[in-house]
Amino acid sequence: MDPRITLITLSGALDLTSERPLRADLSAAAGDLSRALVLDLRGVTFIDSIGLAVLVHADQQFRRQGRTMACVVREGGPLQALLETTGIRDGLLQFSDLESAASQVLRDGSPAGALDS
Repeated sequence: MDPRITLITLSGALDLTSERPLRADLSAAAGDLSRALVLDLRGVTFIDSIGLAVLVHADQQFRRQGRTMACVVREGGPLQALLETTGIRDGLLQFSDLESAASQVLRDGSPAGALDS
């Protein structure tokens, strides 16, 4: 991974029990203004409203800083379905592989958009 990118790989459940450590990791990433953020969410098997809120908040924080956060989501997985159902999918920059996500976060002015392969 490019040294200008912070990669956070998550697996299992994103819920109340994982909220604090996830917020701490995301806050640390937001505090390093020299790096973009890629969240590898392909291993996430469950996410509740708290997990969704943490992701949305982190994305908003990065946008306020003029930076980009990208999520790598498994196509056809439970997280992708939930993001689509809740309408959050349109707000988060999502990709199906790390390479595409890394390339996009390093570009300036990247639009939030559809899942790329």
